[in-house]
Amino acid sequence: MRRPLCCVCVAFVVTVFIYLQMNPAPAPRLCLEEGSNVTLQGRVVQKYVQKDELVVQLDHVSASQPKQKIDGRVLCYLELGERGDVPKAGSVIAVAGKVSGFGRARNPGEFDAQGYYQILGVAFRLYKAEVIAQGSSYSGCREYLYQIRRSLEGVFDRVLAPKDASVMKAILLGSKSGLDEESKQLFQKSGIAHIFAISGLHITMLGMGFYHILRKLWIPQPLCAVVSVGVMAAYGEMVGMSSSAYRAILMFGLQLAAQMLRRTYDMLTALAVAAMLILMEEPRYLYHSGFQLSFGVILGIGCLSEIIKPVRWKFLEPLSVSVRIFLVHFPIMLATYYEFPVYSFLLNLVIIPAMSVLMAAGLVCLGAGSLPAVIGSVPAKTAGGLCHLLLAGFERLCTVSLRLPFANWVVGRPDTWRICVFCAVVVYLYAAHQYGVFLSARAPERGLYHTKGAVRGQGEQTVGLPAVIKFAAVLAAVTLISENPADGVSVTFLDVGQGDCIWIESAGGEQFLVDGGSSSKSKTGQYTIVPFLKYNGVATLDAVFLTHLDSDHISGIMEMLKDSSQTMDIRIKRLCISDAVIEDEPYEELLMLCERRQIPIYRLKAGDSMEAGGLRFEVLHPSAGYETASRNASSLVMKLEAEGVTALLTGDVEADGEQAAGQLLQQSGFAGIDIYKAAHHGSKYSNTQSLLAQLQPETAIISCGENNRYGHPHAETVARLEQTGSGIWMTKDTGAITIHIRKGCYTIETFINDSLAEQK
Repeated sequence: MRRPLCCVCVAFVVTVFIYLQMNPAPAPRLCLEEGSNVTLQGRVVQKYVQKDELVVQLDHVSASQPKQKIDGRVLCYLELGERGDVPKAGSVIAVAGKVSGFGRARNPGEFDAQGYYQILGVAFRLYKAEVIAQGSSYSGCREYLYQIRRSLEGVFDRVLAPKDASVMKAILLGSKSGLDEESKQLFQKSGIAHIFAISGLHITMLGMGFYHILRKLWIPQPLCAVVSVGVMAAYGEMVGMSSSAYRAILMFGLQLAAQMLRRTYDMLTALAVAAMLILMEEPRYLYHSGFQLSFGVILGIGCLSEIIKPVRWKFLEPLSVSVRIFLVHFPIMLATYYEFPVYSFLLNLVIIPAMSVLMAAGLVCLGAGSLPAVIGSVPAKTAGGLCHLLLAGFERLCTVSLRLPFANWVVGRPDTWRICVFCAVVVYLYAAHQYGVFLSARAPERGLYHTKGAVRGQGEQTVGLPAVIKFAAVLAAVTLISENPADGVSVTFLDVGQGDCIWIESAGGEQFLVDGGSSSKSKTGQYTIVPFLKYNGVATLDAVFLTHLDSDHISGIMEMLKDSSQTMDIRIKRLCISDAVIEDEPYEELLMLCERRQIPIYRLKAGDSMEAGGLRFEVLHPSAGYETASRNASSLVMKLEAEGVTALLTGDVEADGEQAAGQLLQQSGFAGIDIYKAAHHGSKYSNTQSLLAQLQPETAIISCGENNRYGHPHAETVARLEQTGSGIWMTKDTGAITIHIRKGCYTIETFINDSLAEQK
């Protein structure tokens, strides 16, 4: 059997995957009351500075009041005080502060902080923390590494401009907490965020460089290898030992061990061993995007090197490497970020080689900057200038790439079966190649030679699939995984906290948004609305309806319109507002932003309608000439008809607007409403008994925030809805609520509770 150890490790990884699929980890529960003040005792295992706070990570934690052991680590946020107040690494401390849990995702596509920190083994955070006692013993090695890291961070701060310093600290020292947000988003959007990960490039450059220096000093090879691995392990510990750093250091150690034992180093075996060791400690790392992307790079280079390899034109080798990485990264990127940066291929052809130069310049900057100013000032500034030029070049390349047509391919989150088929195609290509190698090895014994495939050596040929079949298989797999067809009509009421946002998709694939804002969540556009749209493969909105211009209905949309960094690049074809809109400051700002973006604005009044893909929007309020001093009263009220199902979308309309809408409905001879979006988040001053009695809605959706300061939904509104026999669904309880409409029937699906109800 070839690669027996590799096969064993791969079998272990597959077993872990199957086990996690059959036994998903339960959502963690906060063992202490949210917001309570507690005193904890634990050991300092890691610490780093984040803005104006020192973040200390504790393990072996126990609470004194109430007395209990904490399952997992705790992040403590301390105010930076005098140098002596900083707890030493490895010491046992007592710390008091306020408990804060991690929020879970409440909408499709939203970042799940709870799940992320569960994988890292962190139970909760402690804010406004204060160290009240500290043990005398500590880990001298860990404390020394921390002091070195802080000293090196100070060198970058002295030599480089703040923006360049934050990027170089992330690249060489793993300090991402102070990373410039604009640079981070730009590099992520362009597909080169991997430059911030401590990975194989760092270990190869630092570790192998250090190893060769020791060998030049005539030090015995075993001692050189042991010292080099030890130094790299210390470097990994200093920068936080991420999964990518752990993998790179372990593979580096196995490579040196193979040299000492005069054995052939097998990259795939080393990769499989590293994966098995990480998953033995924490199986859920298998779902960590950093783990998947880090191992995916090496897997793509190692497994697919012979499958996709230029035979005649060697100068195409760098591009073929990008293609190999693409075949592994593509499904991971779509499953994690829902889009793929098309020009990342070309960017990486330039940036990956340049990274070696950047890292070398950064190391010179650190080394010279650590010397006395008289000696090291000039070389440090020179190296710092080179770092600035390279980073400015990276930013320029990324900016240009994002301005090119089709820069980001928004696909959406593929179905699991599509991802499996894509992976099966890649595995098939690898297996077919290996089988071809096996047949080629036996061909001389039988006197047979095949002319298909690539030439392996002098006169030796390999049986394999023709290049055209490989290309066709890859193209078919990419086409399949990137399909995101509309399946009937879908209406989703997003959980934006205290606010409103409704996404509507027609059977023909047209996309609409009704409102998009929140008064309880910050950056709703960046963290909730845009991720949700990309999760569903939406790059263009055919229309955005703003019922009125209160911040809890427009803050996310305004955020998207103001964005200049192209991180929220959702195209809006048209924007529709109420004809009775109050022309105040928010209106003027909206007008200016739409003019800058060249987005036409339509003012709607009662009687206006729009049809698209089997949907029909009909405006019921406000009427022509309607005047009011209240934004809520001027809200758009629209009836939505889709495949025999009707919904009433009400914004924050007040009683007189409800009465006017009811009269129009009565004149049209309607037979009741299936879905009713409760007005004004369930306020008792809207949702009048007369309107509900007239509508007789089967289902009522209330969009409101948990524990909101307005007390929404009011008990009176809930009682009125119950009297009409409506089924009541609230985003504060269920997260996003999606209604799937098919042939006159609809089903209701909630994001958090995973419940499903069917209505006619």
